[in-house]
Amino acid sequence: MKQLLSTITLLACFSLAGYAQNNADSTERSKPLIDERTRQEARQKANQVEEKLSEEIEKSRNYMQDNQLSWFQPGNLFLGGGIGFGATSGKVYTDINARLGYFFQPGFAAGLRFDYDRLVGNKYHARQAGIFARYYPFRTRVSSFVGASLNGGREFSENIASDTKATYTSVGLELGVMFWILHRLGAEVSYEGNFYNKFDPTLGRGKGGRLKFGVNYYFGQVGNRGLRLAR
Repeated sequence: MKQLLSTITLLACFSLAGYAQNNADSTERSKPLIDERTRQEARQKANQVEEKLSEEIEKSRNYMQDNQLSWFQPGNLFLGGGIGFGATSGKVYTDINARLGYFFQPGFAAGLRFDYDRLVGNKYHARQAGIFARYYPFRTRVSSFVGASLNGGREFSENIASDTKATYTSVGLELGVMFWILHRLGAEVSYEGNFYNKFDPTLGRGKGGRLKFGVNYYFGQVGNRGLRLAR
């Protein structure tokens, strides 16, 4: 990075110098400020930096390929669960969640999820179920992921009559990291933002985002020969 910044600075200086060469000096004669040798050295320096960057990118790509976990290959099934915490308008709520996913493409999984939310110090609670999708761009023992979900739920509160069904829909957007901890077990931490079409007034402006901690168990690949445990 230091070499790259130095090269960019040099190129900027050369551009200014090239502009200055078009201006005459006090004797009305054009006088070059940078000779051909200096230009050649700058080009060589820029090429070296470009080669170094390409080399580092290739090393990173090879590392990812060589150390990729078989968990994320097509046909793998996983079961996960965890807890979450959120706060909005000075109120805190807890979340218990579960998910069942299947990898359709390398690093791409989709499945079903269930969440149970409860407002701390209040009788408010909600249940929701839906579908989710995740993509893991980095699939080593430390793996990042992005995800989205579409859910339908129902709220329960002292403000809602028992014979009234207070239903809602929500969209969740998630960003997180998962860590390999055992042979087929991974732990994850993520942040999920939630957007609701409506919610109970007890929550003020809505439940907002949540910080989530959980674990996933990877069963293995489900193929024509039955269940094959992941390596």
